[in-house]
Amino acid sequence: MTNRFKQRIIYADTDAEGVVYYANYLKFFERGRMELLWEQGISIKELKESKNTAFAIKKVECDYRAPARLDEEITVETEVVERGGATVVFKQQVLRGKDVLVSARITACAINLKSFRPRKIPPDMFRSD
Repeated sequence: MTNRFKQRIIYADTDAEGVVYYANYLKFFERGRMELLWEQGISIKELKESKNTAFAIKKVECDYRAPARLDEEITVETEVVERGGATVVFKQQVLRGKDVLVSARITACAINLKSFRPRKIPPDMFRSD
């Protein structure tokens, strides 16, 4: 399953030169993961409240190829590429048209919010249909 959403680059996303600040791509990727969950009908708020579960980022690998700039429209693509007992790996990209600007491989771990220890991912999450 791949989720795609479009976003326009605003002033707050950029540095003094009108180029997206490198760390802001992590915010775009976070939104992409949220959009993927919402598309599956999963609410992080409900997951927290009903299952005492959240996700912590364990690992981020980014490849910055080209900059996005103020007023441009980008597309963020998010896909689950691996799923373990407590971890899920996402392949994510920021594109301008067909050009890949930034690609990432991000590993998240499900955690119990009381103990902050890993826990199994609920079986209905990140399904492939």
